[in-house]
Amino acid sequence: MLKISINEPELKFVELIRLALSEETKEQRERAIKNVKHEAVAARLDLLAAEGGSSWVTDPDNAHFVQWTIRTSAERREAAYEFSQTARRYEERNERRLNIAEHIGKLIWLSILDRKFEGVQTEIGILQQVRDDAKSHAVSGARDIDTLRKVWATYRGVVHLGMALDFCEEHPMPQANLLHVAEQYRRELSQNCPKGTSKPYVSFEEQISFVYLSSLKGPRFRDRGLPYDVV
Repeated sequence: MLKISINEPELKFVELIRLALSEETKEQRERAIKNVKHEAVAARLDLLAAEGGSSWVTDPDNAHFVQWTIRTSAERREAAYEFSQTARRYEERNERRLNIAEHIGKLIWLSILDRKFEGVQTEIGILQQVRDDAKSHAVSGARDIDTLRKVWATYRGVVHLGMALDFCEEHPMPQANLLHVAEQYRRELSQNCPKGTSKPYVSFEEQISFVYLSSLKGPRFRDRGLPYDVV
């Protein structure tokens, strides 16, 4: 399992982190998430410049930080370009596929809550239910069972974040709690198995777990205690 730390400023970019999860491999997702973190850093630097003017740049106490912003500016430009490519793939193809996978995840979670523990790929299982529902509502991209199998196999390790975003949109709560909701979904999918089987709905190795961090030491400007370095 891959663990990703998210600090308080990065929580404001959590929808972009979900977009980063639309990439097709764990390696691509990890890279895309780092690119989002660079976007969060750039936004904080822009805010600092807007509020602090030029005085903080010339303050001798800030010399090391100013040098750091110059030294790392190329990383942020590269990250912005790479993430634009992730966003393009999302808009062209991956958004629909991730939405479908998250819908499958919700149906599995409801089956777990109802103690039905329905299978995913059986003849009357959850993928078949999604297919039948898509056909009856003329929804494209979800009417072929082989396509659904591929979509679920690709995204099952990351659907919990989108599921949590949808839940928190319907049930407003403090932003940091969103990651706790996502963790609850992740655990349910990884600790429960379809009835009559011994393998969980989502294997541990496929998953990305999001961990909230809020008290790391860092620069003294804004968000005291939160670093600017991407981790």
